[in-house]
Amino acid sequence: MTRLLQGWFLFRAVFSAVWLVLFGSIAHSQQLSIRRYDVRDGLVHSRVVAMHQDKKGYLWFGTWEGLSRFDGYQFTNYDTRDGLGDAVINAITDDKLGRLWVATNGTGIARLLDDPADGGDSPGGRGPRRKFENVLVGESSASNRVNAFLFDADDSCWCATDDGLYRAWHDDRGTPRFEQVVSHEPVADFMCAFADNRGRLWFGIADEIVEVVAGQLVFYRAPDEVAHPAITSITQGQSGEVLVANRLGVFEFVEPSSDSSRGSWRKLPVTLETDQIVHQVLLDHDGTLWMCTQKGLIKRKDGQTLYTTANGLSDNNVICLIEDREGNLWMGTWAGGACKLQGRMIVSYTRAEGLPDQRISRVLEDQRGQIYAGTSEGGIVRISEGKVSVVPGSEAPPFNNVAARFLQDRRGDWWVGTHHGLFRFHGPELHLRNGKKFGAADGLANEGVEDVYEESTGRVWIGTSDRSLSWIDPKRNGPTHFNRVSLGATRPGDSITWIAGDSSGGLWLGARFGLIGRIKNEMFRAFEPIGGLPETDPRAMFFDSRGWLWIGLRSRGVSVTKNPSAERPEFVNYSVADGLSSEFVLSICEDDFGRIYLGTFKGLDRLDTSTGEIRHFTTADGLAGNLISHCMKDSRGNIWIATSTGLSVLNPRAEVSIKQPPAVYLSRVQVAGEDLAMAETGNVNLAAPELSSSRNNLLIEFVGLDFQDEQEVKYRYKLEGADAEWTAPTAQRSVNYARLAPGSYRFWVKAINRSGRESPDPAMLEFRILPPVWQRWWFMTLAALFSATAIYSIYRVRISRLIELERVRTRIASDLHDDIGSNLSKIAILSEVAHQQADGADSTIQQPLSTIARISRESVASMSDVVWAINPGKDSLRDLTRRMRAFASDTFTARNIAFEFHAPSAVDLKLGADVRRNIYLIFKETVNNTVRHSKCSKAVIEFRIDGTWLELKVDDNGKGFDPSALNDGNGLLNMKKRAALVGGKLVVASNPASGTQIHLRVPINRGKFASTLKSLRRS
Repeated sequence: MTRLLQGWFLFRAVFSAVWLVLFGSIAHSQQLSIRRYDVRDGLVHSRVVAMHQDKKGYLWFGTWEGLSRFDGYQFTNYDTRDGLGDAVINAITDDKLGRLWVATNGTGIARLLDDPADGGDSPGGRGPRRKFENVLVGESSASNRVNAFLFDADDSCWCATDDGLYRAWHDDRGTPRFEQVVSHEPVADFMCAFADNRGRLWFGIADEIVEVVAGQLVFYRAPDEVAHPAITSITQGQSGEVLVANRLGVFEFVEPSSDSSRGSWRKLPVTLETDQIVHQVLLDHDGTLWMCTQKGLIKRKDGQTLYTTANGLSDNNVICLIEDREGNLWMGTWAGGACKLQGRMIVSYTRAEGLPDQRISRVLEDQRGQIYAGTSEGGIVRISEGKVSVVPGSEAPPFNNVAARFLQDRRGDWWVGTHHGLFRFHGPELHLRNGKKFGAADGLANEGVEDVYEESTGRVWIGTSDRSLSWIDPKRNGPTHFNRVSLGATRPGDSITWIAGDSSGGLWLGARFGLIGRIKNEMFRAFEPIGGLPETDPRAMFFDSRGWLWIGLRSRGVSVTKNPSAERPEFVNYSVADGLSSEFVLSICEDDFGRIYLGTFKGLDRLDTSTGEIRHFTTADGLAGNLISHCMKDSRGNIWIATSTGLSVLNPRAEVSIKQPPAVYLSRVQVAGEDLAMAETGNVNLAAPELSSSRNNLLIEFVGLDFQDEQEVKYRYKLEGADAEWTAPTAQRSVNYARLAPGSYRFWVKAINRSGRESPDPAMLEFRILPPVWQRWWFMTLAALFSATAIYSIYRVRISRLIELERVRTRIASDLHDDIGSNLSKIAILSEVAHQQADGADSTIQQPLSTIARISRESVASMSDVVWAINPGKDSLRDLTRRMRAFASDTFTARNIAFEFHAPSAVDLKLGADVRRNIYLIFKETVNNTVRHSKCSKAVIEFRIDGTWLELKVDDNGKGFDPSALNDGNGLLNMKKRAALVGGKLVVASNPASGTQIHLRVPINRGKFASTLKSLRRS
């Protein structure tokens, strides 16, 4: 060894000795995973003297300034303004019906009026609703200072007060009425009450213990050691034995023999400091005995450990303890609020526990089970029996920034890499003295060491800062020399920083900026990105117990191959899309259950490959930091996590299995800005009153109770009547529905905890939004009746008018036929007579008489048509057909023209007067034109019904004409106008020498008013 190196080690030894004198004797303890709650978090007061978890799952905290309820998200506080008789709460419990009771320090006990209908009106009807009912225990002030209480199997209340022990009986209204069972003086500082699993009641009152068994009272008083000082706590041990704490220690009750009614007491080997008072004793789910004192929290299992503010407690004076359903330990303190020790899985070490530098780069375990951690600039620390110490000499250059570049090989030697070279020190414990430095003379190409790795054969591999890779076999005798490995044409983007060997002798290498490769059979191969290996920029390499290779990537999560020795390994990738908290994976390890731990920039992710479940651990769970640089499993199965702000150790075996799913409650329902009356602690089922159509905006809030990871509880909900499916899980705890349509609805919500367990009984809100007044059945019924009445009235009026019109038409037809028709006939006859008498007379007389006679006959004929048209008795298709047939017969026969008339038979179709008249006149005009102008020898008339149309066709075999050449005459034009008046259409088809066809189509309405008219006529 050179003189310079000898001088360096001498300097280091002296410096280390000085450092040990100054700091080496300082012992620091581990940091617990504790969450603190005080007034800044909403707790009503920081002096918590009582705690309780009710049957719904809420946590209650009794303080000197009121009562607080905690749902995992926020505190709800109660004081005298809510009906409490006194703001100092000494104890909290449930009765057999699940109702919450509190013991106050001056007004007896008080019951929470959870149901708003449970007599909660404020005094005088003014102010907010009174939420508590107070019950006095006795008449004296001392009797109403209740220090501890419980409800027995008969739901009778027993109260330990400053005036003694009281028991309640219930009057006719169910109100408890108390009577004193045991009196005492003076006033006691501590009291306690407990019901064991054998049905016995135990009370600690002043300096005596009262046992109530089968209705009999058994007293334990001085000179018994257990009863002489004040009794502070009573509980049961793991085997059901009764444990009692007093100022002297903790005692176990020895059951009485068969011939004795009294038992005895045996003191447990609990070590207490002078004047260290045990306030409460608690046995948790795994058999650990916890004792809270004014000097910290004592844990007794496989030895005794004291936790104080140095371990994370908010106050050393711990007053009370409870364990919640999820296995969390809650502590109430004298001045520091409440603390939650979550699961006891994780403890941490930071600068407060003795770390010289909180930026931890690597953790490893030596052959003797001691833990070593390399820091960024503070050297190497050793952790043994929970205590932190700095490896002497590592606090100074070049060992102060060893970081991740050190290991202990199979021979027990230590290899330490620095920026100034590689050192080897002989073990088994790491001492930075009498070591050897390696450099260029030993075959290392560069003194800057990036990684140190030992493969299964015992060879030690060194990655140096010049991007080269070397190895040495410490087992070989002779001069030490490193062998350099050629990577062929491949040039890594950075130094080889990650090295891992598989079971077949292959060596996997990783370098930043794009190199993942493997040396196998002395041949190197670089891998390109493929489907399951989306990038080749690694940050970690790890072989698990199954031989699978895991590669942490810089920006694409983690990739794993089950066949790393294959020529072309197949990879599977896990990323944020699969549930990882981050795509940046810096470290990988495995626990004894085969679960994979991934260190990321956002905490530690645990992947269970058998189920696909991923759990996230962060500072909220007790980690020292969220930026994880390295993780490692020790020989005891603990996972050590190196972070940028400290070192944490996770015990997977201490994880509490959450056996029950979270309960979920509706915590608030607001309709159109107005809150509905609900239970104070929320409802599982709630039926809202019927809501008017204008109150169709709802705000619904809900809460799931799970204190294992309350911030990770997710919710799914749906609104039956509007939603077909449940929503995706969300952390949102409220939903707003606006402008809901009228109808019946059911809102369902369920909570999902970290393990994926869903609430077995979803909370449900049932409500109905009424339609507007004009859409309600009674309104619509009345409207329908009114409309029917109005329509019927209008109908009756119309029918009456039609009947009246029919009568008028009948009268007019009768008058025209009887009066005007007869007069015209007389005129015609008289004209004929006068013409005959004037035969031979002057032609100036005969001509007018002849004209008068002709006009009179024509008027009689026209009058006949008018009378027929307006006569309501002729409003049928049959009558129209008969008249048309008669007219055609008279006209065509007089001109010797053969004709055919085809018409429907036995059709009782009513036609309006206008329709009937216009069809007949169009027919007359057609027949007259045929007779006068067509020079035909035959005519065919077809009159038929075609669906809702009445069709008339008149064909002749005459000379025809060109319709477009007609300029004079109004006959054809008038016919078309008449057809249009009745909604029909007239088509004339004719060509010279080919005859003429007249086609008329008129719409008809079958039977309109026919049956009604008939019935009205009959009536």
